[in-house]
Amino acid sequence: MKHMLTFCTVAEYGGFVGAESVLGMSQPAISTHIRDFEIRLGFQLCHRGRSGFSLTEKGQLVYRKCREMLNNISDFEADLGELRDKLTGTLRLGLIDSTITNHDFPISDAIHRFYGRKNDVSLKLVVLPPEELERELLNGNLHIALGLFHNRHKGLSYRHLCMEAHGFYCGRRHPLFEQAEAEITLDTLRQYPVSSRTYLQHAELQGLMKARDVAMVSNMEAQAILITSGSFLGFLPTHYARQWVERGELRAFDHLGLTWQSEFSMAMRASPAPQDIVRLFAEDAEATIKTATSQKARG
Repeated sequence: MKHMLTFCTVAEYGGFVGAESVLGMSQPAISTHIRDFEIRLGFQLCHRGRSGFSLTEKGQLVYRKCREMLNNISDFEADLGELRDKLTGTLRLGLIDSTITNHDFPISDAIHRFYGRKNDVSLKLVVLPPEELERELLNGNLHIALGLFHNRHKGLSYRHLCMEAHGFYCGRRHPLFEQAEAEITLDTLRQYPVSSRTYLQHAELQGLMKARDVAMVSNMEAQAILITSGSFLGFLPTHYARQWVERGELRAFDHLGLTWQSEFSMAMRASPAPQDIVRLFAEDAEATIKTATSQKARG
């Protein structure tokens, strides 16, 4: 079991260096575990050396099987905890990036609410693009994913949480930053390169109809980097862009009606029925949304 955990951690953190602090082991000790595991299996799991770390073809298969087995053991521990009326196991949670600035869904409050009750639950939290979150849910590597899911998968269930507003921006060094609002039209914007998130390309670009030199990014930080460079126009969630707008580093083109809303959802596997730790966190997430909405309504 220790060899399996060590191997999966090394694979997930891209090598011995990345896994060292996570495992609390030295690189020589990690190397010994991997070598002993390979001897026991009878074949090589990974390439390591000056050329870098990578899994062999057999190593990739072993990793998937080991990760599945470790997840099943963790879920079994949670099932046993339920029989003892005890919350235990590991809650595997995934988010899209930059959720921390979304005050309509304060994720930190949901986590605080969950750990406000007595439990022995560990938390594994990862940040991934929506399509990877859905893939990890289907593979059993995640229990819950929170984000924008436009291509709904039939093997997953989705619960509406809130709406997220997106605005269209340019950076301070862009030629349009100082231009008068009355002089900027949709045709004006179409003359400049645009950056778009791959998972929102259709939603983001349909209002422009046609844009030149579209750059593709996988997350919001990359999108913000391109827009603040002054070389690209693009959409960002208004809650995420606010920090640069307030510093005078971004300008929004609100007068053109390009602002749009996306649905922020919670996704889980459609079956089997969720364990208590998963069900309770889902309830805490929804309760957090209701509290945030109520506080916003009161001003």
